[in-house]
Amino acid sequence: MSEAISDRAASFITGGVALVFSGAYVMYARNIEDSLLADSVGASGVPVMVGMLMGLASVGLLIKGAVTRATGDVEDDGDAASSNRSHLLAAGLLAILLGYVFLLPMLGYVVSIGLLVAAVAMFAGGRNKVAVGGMLLVTGPVLWLMFDMALKVRMPAGFWPQIFSG
Repeated sequence: MSEAISDRAASFITGGVALVFSGAYVMYARNIEDSLLADSVGASGVPVMVGMLMGLASVGLLIKGAVTRATGDVEDDGDAASSNRSHLLAAGLLAILLGYVFLLPMLGYVVSIGLLVAAVAMFAGGRNKVAVGGMLLVTGPVLWLMFDMALKVRMPAGFWPQIFSG
């Protein structure tokens, strides 16, 4: 028996853990209070939808695990290295995301989202420094304009307003 986890077991474990997490996330998101300026969707609308989509994807993983077992598919031992590589890639992306979540309150949305996009691009194999640097510089301001100015969704500013306010 291979030490690597089978695709079926990985689907069940990931699907089950993600389903529990998405349920807790939806319950937490529903407790977000609406402000006086809230629209008909409310402040919790988008987080609840994200949690529900995550739950749907989790159910899909559970179904994938059940179908794999029901058809009796046999895992190839050669897939163990590929499976381990996939887990390492997922762990790397998770580390980048955790870095974004940690830096967001300090650096603000514009800088943090630019760093996130550049880090994911480099992690995915982007080696053109000009292209990655351009994404770093352009992504944050463009998304900030979309959310903050066009949609009136206030994004974290970080410590920058304190520096520039005098």
